Amino acid sequence: MAFKSLLSIVSVVAALQGANAALTRRVACPDGKNTATNAACCQLFAVRDDLQENLFHGGLCTAEAHESLRLTFHDAIAISPAMEAQGKFGGGGADGSIAIFPEIETNFHPNIGLDEIVELQKPFVARHNLSVADFIQFAGAIGASNCAGAPQLAAFVGRKDATQPAPDGLVPEPFHTPDQIFEPLGHSVLR
Repeated sequence: MAFKSLLSIVSVVAALQGANAALTRRVACPDGKNTATNAACCQLFAVRDDLQENLFHGGLCTAEAHESLRLTFHDAIAISPAMEAQGKFGGGGADGSIAIFPEIETNFHPNIGLDEIVELQKPFVARHNLSVADFIQFAGAIGASNCAGAPQLAAFVGRKDATQPAPDGLVPEPFHTPDQIFEPLGHSVLR
């Protein structure tokens, strides 16, 4: 009796999963081998394949994968609504400024060493029709996916590239407390 009940539940779950998959429309990408839920995402498969083959050495969890993820954080955290509220430019967050203005931002103390991954990524940015801002975030997500135990990060596109560098002092140092990290964002962890 228990087996029949279990079999019934498994059958219902399988039918629901099949129905859900049928409701999610997919488009065939021009490459003839990939599908996506949004046609605009089709261009990302070529970027992914190029990154995996030529930057991450066949999809490995390499130093380049680690540094690509570090680059996403250092680009994105450079924003301060608190500075903006004072009438000052507070950075643009995940806007690619660290790679667009590397001679400035990679010299900020917390960003030391990121000049190498910025240089390695330049040819990839040049080959693909993505904003620098989107490329940095996408490369970080792909790199992280190569590392065992790492989460699969969602990468969204549509960012506009920076028109000026982020100000120094927005990227935290390893010794900063959570309050010091979140203070430029106008938040306190202890509230």
